[in-house]
Amino acid sequence: MKKAPMIVAIVVSIFSAQGVMAQDELAFNDEVGLMNYEDEHQEFTEINVVESPLAVQEATARDFQKYRIVKTYMSKDNTYKIVLRDRNDNTKVVFASTNGELLIPNDNKS
Repeated sequence: MKKAPMIVAIVVSIFSAQGVMAQDELAFNDEVGLMNYEDEHQEFTEINVVESPLAVQEATARDFQKYRIVKTYMSKDNTYKIVLRDRNDNTKVVFASTNGELLIPNDNKS
């Protein structure tokens, strides 16, 4: 029975080592340019608020007067994701096209 904890410790260390080796392999592939995991799986890229088109800023300010823009993201198809926050720290996320037209996601689950 004294060997049981030692066996468990060995098995756990083997599985842990395999996880670390897999992470190292992903990092190596990313360094040599074989795989860029973040770029493939991220739909929106964060940009400065001032980098978003003026039409997007004006439409957001007009339609959400009690909110301020906290973060802005841009997708590859030039859709903007805008994170808004009010004085009570309530957060709202809206989407807009390049010309400032607010896009409403289809939440209707019919």
